[in-house]
Amino acid sequence: MLRVFTLFLFLFFLSCFSFSQSLRDRLGRSLINSDSASIIFQLEKANILNTADSGLYFYFFAERFYRNSEYDSAEVYFQKSVDLVDPKAEPSIRSMGFISLTRINSFTGDWEKALSFSQEGYSHALNVPDSNYMAFSLFDIAVVYHDMEQYEQGVSYGKQALQILENYSKASPLFKAYALNAIAINFDDWNKPDSALFYHYKVIEDIGKLDSTSVAQTFNNIGNTLLKQKNYVAARKWLNISLSLNRKAKSNTRLATNYTNLVTIAYSLGDYAQAETLLDSAAKYVDLSQSMEKKRDYLQEQYRYNKRRGNLSTAIEYLEQYSTLKDSIFKEERVKKMADLEASYKVESKERELAESRAALAENALTVKNRTNQLLLTLIFSLTLIGLGFFIYYRQKTKNKQLEQEAKLQAIYSEQETQSRLNEQRNRISSDLHDNIGAQLTFIVSSLNNLKNIDFPATKIAGKIDQISAFTVETVGELRDTIWAMNKEHISLEDLEGRIANFIAKANEACPAITFDLIFEPSLAKDFLLNSLEGINYFRITQEAINNAIKHAEASKITIHFSNSENSIRVCVHDNGKGIQGESFGNGLGNMRNRAERIGKTLKIESQVNQGTQVCIF
Repeated sequence: MLRVFTLFLFLFFLSCFSFSQSLRDRLGRSLINSDSASIIFQLEKANILNTADSGLYFYFFAERFYRNSEYDSAEVYFQKSVDLVDPKAEPSIRSMGFISLTRINSFTGDWEKALSFSQEGYSHALNVPDSNYMAFSLFDIAVVYHDMEQYEQGVSYGKQALQILENYSKASPLFKAYALNAIAINFDDWNKPDSALFYHYKVIEDIGKLDSTSVAQTFNNIGNTLLKQKNYVAARKWLNISLSLNRKAKSNTRLATNYTNLVTIAYSLGDYAQAETLLDSAAKYVDLSQSMEKKRDYLQEQYRYNKRRGNLSTAIEYLEQYSTLKDSIFKEERVKKMADLEASYKVESKERELAESRAALAENALTVKNRTNQLLLTLIFSLTLIGLGFFIYYRQKTKNKQLEQEAKLQAIYSEQETQSRLNEQRNRISSDLHDNIGAQLTFIVSSLNNLKNIDFPATKIAGKIDQISAFTVETVGELRDTIWAMNKEHISLEDLEGRIANFIAKANEACPAITFDLIFEPSLAKDFLLNSLEGINYFRITQEAINNAIKHAEASKITIHFSNSENSIRVCVHDNGKGIQGESFGNGLGNMRNRAERIGKTLKIESQVNQGTQVCIF
């Protein structure tokens, strides 16, 4: 029977448990750093504080002997380990100790001891409880019965192990593979190849969950079953896969099995030279494994090989060795002792099953209670979530409705505000028409009445008519400007610039001796908007300043400069004339100041005699 290589098994178990740098972790380094193992054990002796620590120490100390196939010493220290280690603090270490004791006695052919240790391991796993190790102990028992050629019992225990794992949600896929293998090898040697292959192929189905090295024995066992059916080509394929994996794992026991099976294929196909080479390899690994089972199989193959070659005397020698070994293993008293152990085990099993059944009922009742509580909590939580969801929904819906109403009110308010500002602007422009245009028209009417009622000389009448005509033209211009402003809600800087440019062009025609410059800084956005009242007053102030410079300043150059002034528009009219004489600025300048105040702007006038005048609005 192909045995599981212990190094892989231990590393698997060790990976299942994560601990801090405890005594177990530090001792575990002896398995990874074999060259430093002696130093590690020497140092850790000082850290053994109690019998439980001694149990841990003896376990790792035993592992060192076990790996070197020093089974006598390994058994002594594994026995000390399972006796001393704390079963509650380190249940997995104790389980692995029993597993190793079972394997050692299976290798040496002391199967009643192997069975006894596997039963102790099962009892320990049952008390923990740990379903994985319970199953492990059971399929170890199945393997012991296989090696004892009691295949029906082997199948029974293998199936018990498999059932435990299939009913356990946290079952190890590797342990399940081992259970399937234990069932299959019993069916194989029970001469039921179809059942054997059925269980072996179930391992292959789950190969994606496993490391191929860990189930190399399955590939070997499939090959062994096919070999017995004389399907040598297919058998060799499976055996070579197993051989490759076992070389990688360095498993002496499994390599002995591989080579023994390949020997059978070689001499069955008449390739005796290869058979002899393979027998040499098998002998090497049988000796290294120290397995009585593998030695038995090797002696049997030597007998069959030499008998086939016609070497009858040699064949008889190997047959005698094989028979002697088999008789030493399968003595009647041993079989009887095994039967007694089995009976004792069954009584204990019944008691355990009863206790386990009671525990299962209690656990099921607790599970039902927990599930009921969970369902109740889930229902309460769900109802709370639903209620909270409806609350949030209706609150959001109410909020959205409120926001919608506020938006409508804001739109109405904005529209009314806009209309109010527009009416205010129109009222101001109307007032401007009344105050300025109305006054100018009144002056014209009054002047015409004076001409009608007073007897003026003809030359004086002509002068008065020219004066009235000029004033009328000026009034018409102001009226046009006012209408221009009233027709727009907003006036852009580009519109204002164009209006002033037109005025300058006409002024230049009337006064060609004066140079006019209109400067518009590039940083100004020409699409900047002024309201209509601001636009007309900016224009009127600029117009008045230019007119004053033409009429009174005797200037030769007039510059109009648009620029930025603290997020506002600054317009300056500068001339190089004679400046304003005296402290009074006159009515024209006063009108400009009133216009600036009307739109909330500042008017600044700077003038020096013979150095010109600058009028700025900002």
